[in-house]
Amino acid sequence: MKNLFLTFITVAIIGCGTDQGEGNFYNYSIKNESGKDITINSYRTIYPIREIPLIIQLANGENLTKTYQDALPPSGYDFGVFFEGDSIIINFNNEKKQVFTFITNNNNRNPFSYAGITETFIFTTQDYENAEDCNGNCN
Repeated sequence: MKNLFLTFITVAIIGCGTDQGEGNFYNYSIKNESGKDITINSYRTIYPIREIPLIIQLANGENLTKTYQDALPPSGYDFGVFFEGDSIIINFNNEKKQVFTFITNNNNRNPFSYAGITETFIFTTQDYENAEDCNGNCN
């Protein structure tokens, strides 16, 4: 009887606990509708520093989608995970460039201000027009 009671208690303890469920899936996309081919150089300015940028190239009209699943309990993601960094430089066909950082993400035209479950950031002709002229030296 003692063994049966200990077995019951052990099973009850192991079986107890909250159902953690599954983590959320995050779907992030970027689209290039700027009228120019773009190169995105992504950097980390905080630890760990990445010396060489992650480079994403998108031809005009092209898009890229990435999906992530967070751990349990859900922790949440934002576009920083998409770019694997905290700052990006958008190079518009080596004519103009634009810089975005997670620190200055109060602008709705900053990809780092996007943090929902499913998000799409579209680089537009307005982004190209607002970019800084770099006289062919955008790197």
